[in-house]
Amino acid sequence: MSLRASVETPLTPEQKEIVEFEEDLLVLAGPGCGKTFTLLEKVKRLLERGHNPEKILLLTFSLKVSQELKEKLKKSGLSHIKVDTFHGLAYDLWRDYYNHPPKLLSEEERGEILKKLYPGVKNPLKSPLEKQKYYEYLEKNKLLDFDFLLVKASELPLDFQNYFLFIDEFQDLSPEILKFLASLKDAVFYLFGDPNQCLYGFKGVNLAGIKEFLSKHKETMKTLTLSQSFRCPQEILHIAKRFHSSPWVIPDFKSHKKGGILQGFILPDEKEERTFLLSLCYQLLGGLSLERAHHHHIAPSEIFILSRIRKVSEPLKELFLREGIPVAFPEEEALNWKEALQSLSHRLETSPLPFEEICKTLSPQLQNILSNWYELWARDKEKLISFLKGIELYDLVQPSLEGINFLTIHASKGLEAEVVILLGAEEGLIPLKIFQDVDLEEEKRILYVGLTRTKRAFYFTATKSRRLFQHHLNQGLSGWLKDLPVKEFSKRPPSPKQRGLF
Repeated sequence: MSLRASVETPLTPEQKEIVEFEEDLLVLAGPGCGKTFTLLEKVKRLLERGHNPEKILLLTFSLKVSQELKEKLKKSGLSHIKVDTFHGLAYDLWRDYYNHPPKLLSEEERGEILKKLYPGVKNPLKSPLEKQKYYEYLEKNKLLDFDFLLVKASELPLDFQNYFLFIDEFQDLSPEILKFLASLKDAVFYLFGDPNQCLYGFKGVNLAGIKEFLSKHKETMKTLTLSQSFRCPQEILHIAKRFHSSPWVIPDFKSHKKGGILQGFILPDEKEERTFLLSLCYQLLGGLSLERAHHHHIAPSEIFILSRIRKVSEPLKELFLREGIPVAFPEEEALNWKEALQSLSHRLETSPLPFEEICKTLSPQLQNILSNWYELWARDKEKLISFLKGIELYDLVQPSLEGINFLTIHASKGLEAEVVILLGAEEGLIPLKIFQDVDLEEEKRILYVGLTRTKRAFYFTATKSRRLFQHHLNQGLSGWLKDLPVKEFSKRPPSPKQRGLF
């Protein structure tokens, strides 16, 4: 197959400039701006210019994104290009150097060590000082976890001259990944991402630190922008700009779609909010029978109901289930899969049965996930087993194609839907101030991510009174959203009469 045979979409001027530039490059890509398409076109251009495919590497933060990139490369006739996570590459480099695989702690073993070192402390590794103490403990006891593997791999004698490293979602680079990348700095770096989607402060990710790293190791790096969104309507992009929070100066994003619906609703209490959202979703779906459905109505899977924290949406989930509305809970399902896969790792490690035989005993969804990762790593069972022990929840979140998807905003990152509904937009939840150590800049980015998941409409609801854990939220709509279009409802009289939504 010709390298360009599968290309049907012409390059925009922005994309063409990125594809043609061959030195260190940082690409600031807006939501739905064709980032992955441009990245793959750039891979093709390197190959057309005669560069060695074995020295082109695509690195990502998550297994899920790695697999998606691998599938897209395969469709373009480029399945021979190596795609991996940062941890996966560190694993390979360690194994090649020492001639044996690294022995990695499972998540359970890691948790026991942290309990021992920091009894009663939640997320102690958020502190750089405490993280250093933890790494010293691992070093002393000759132990490795996934992040410390990155640190130790960075100490190996590595030669990456004449390599091209594509780094996807650069805004998610943790201090450990940056340390690892510093050992690969002789390669040409192509970083793609949207710094306004940086949500992993709890893992130590820091945008200022990423910018400082690039200034130190890639002084001549050029910055280009993908600013034309093919997903979000113009009105959504215009409002989302308010919640930019990045050390990079980013020009305004422009949409190929005019308009866009953005509307808020303030309800007297949680019960009224649930009743209202039930009616709204019925209206969006066009009813649940095929006889009532019309072409302009929306499939259930094209509706996301987002919340800042999962607890907020639980009563609404119960109502939808009682009413027979098709719903899906991808995070809960991912949690079950994670537990099943971590249990499976021991069985794979000890069973004499072939991988394929063991795989047949799993659910079809898990079979599919495992098979994809197995192929991603060229049928490397040893590596797969190691990674199952420390699998992350975000690698397993898969939106359903059969129901309205209930998700936290964090879990919706990287996904899209026709309609997004933000449930619980009160002061105290947006931004999340009911807990300690709130990072207001990251809270802005979280709202930005929620807004930019939509392809058509973004609705949000708030109540005048909500009880959550031990908190009573009674300040109404978040101050960040008060000047947006909002309709306020009074308490309904006790009658069966249905109000108009708009």
